[in-house]
Amino acid sequence: MTAALPHELIESDAADAALERLLVGAGARSIHKSPGPDWTISGPVSRDALDAVNEVRRAIHDIYAAQDEIAGALVRSQDDLLALRALTQVNVGTLGVFESFQDLLRESRDLTSSDVVALLDDRLMQSSGGRGADSAAFAELLLEAADVPGDLEPRLARGGHAVVAPLVTPGGGVRVLAFLRVAGPVYSTGDLRLIRAAVAAANMRFTLTRLHLLEIKRATFEREHEVASSLAQAVFSQPAPVLAGVDVFSDTLPASLAGGDFFAFAVVDGVIWFTVGDVAGKGLPAAMVMTRAVSAARVAFLTHPDDDAAGAMLAMGAELYDYLDDVGLFITVVIGAYRPATGILHLCNAGHSPVMLVRDGAITLVPASIPPLGVLPAPVGRTVRFDLDAGDALVLGSDGLAEQENPRGVMLGYDRLGEVCAELQGASAARLGHHILDAVTTHADGAPFSDDRTLVILRAVEMAR
Repeated sequence: MTAALPHELIESDAADAALERLLVGAGARSIHKSPGPDWTISGPVSRDALDAVNEVRRAIHDIYAAQDEIAGALVRSQDDLLALRALTQVNVGTLGVFESFQDLLRESRDLTSSDVVALLDDRLMQSSGGRGADSAAFAELLLEAADVPGDLEPRLARGGHAVVAPLVTPGGGVRVLAFLRVAGPVYSTGDLRLIRAAVAAANMRFTLTRLHLLEIKRATFEREHEVASSLAQAVFSQPAPVLAGVDVFSDTLPASLAGGDFFAFAVVDGVIWFTVGDVAGKGLPAAMVMTRAVSAARVAFLTHPDDDAAGAMLAMGAELYDYLDDVGLFITVVIGAYRPATGILHLCNAGHSPVMLVRDGAITLVPASIPPLGVLPAPVGRTVRFDLDAGDALVLGSDGLAEQENPRGVMLGYDRLGEVCAELQGASAARLGHHILDAVTTHADGAPFSDDRTLVILRAVEMAR
């Protein structure tokens, strides 16, 4: 009697001894054992008994084979766990973006036993691998990877020797991980599970990278805002000047993002020089232009007669033009000089508003006589003269006053601002200034600042005799 057993049957001395005792007990006189075919026996042993022994031997073989298979699976699982751990522990914060994704691709390649792993984003971004990276199969895989279906499930390609795995792309576009085995076995169901883990890690890496870059941008923004605020405080730290015959108020309320509003004063030989302006920009660039503008204005104050406000404006523009042209910004600004002894006010307005003269409850708008600085290299300016009486007030502000919106999106407007300026006839400059700022705040009704609110008031008063 013979029975076919697998040639690779695993022998077990203990099991064979037990089976031999069973056969001897059943009447076998001799047993000829072999690792491959059935044992050969002699003696009155039934075929059923011999078949039972064969089945037991097969069962023993299956147990030993399963034991080896489980041990191998445990080893592979441990390796996969270590690879997964390495895949998820690359620190975006301590590596550059390129190095971070290179590590991810390398760990993904090791995890999936691939020859090449590539990350594509409308183009080949990065790849990791040696053998096969320059092969025709890899080039063809890249072309196939660019044609990503609508779903996000990994799909087999090139007869199972490649996998194309789409990634989540919040901003749209194509982004995939491509895996290639040049000559190795096809990717199995277990491999696809590992690839899904690599895809999840890649999606997490993109999210962390985006958050990391946003944090860098936020920190940079906050730093620029701090520097811009410091520059603004340096500009506005100058107290309002004191000169007989004029009452001066000045204040600025910055919005959340430091803007380019500025003002400056100087008293020269019984004349009060002043400037109020607004740089067309925000943040650090506007703040740097603002400081240069204030410096240029102060030089102009000292180098021009009080009846030549236009000359002072043109000198300021000539000093700033090249810089403004380089940074792509411009400045709306008004420069003036008031001599209280004569009541004569000279102004030059370079595209700035509001500039209002309040007299006897009536408002006179002072229009621009020159374009904003930085628009033309050599503009032609014109000085405007006003003769002020006691009680007359010049109101100079920034567009953040009239353009302040309420929660319904309605701006205060220049007409309403003018009405507010005329409401307190004969009031001091400080009282009128606070009245105007309070009116803007009331209109806002809790809405955030649309822009910086800057206000300067010069009010003519009787000179002591």
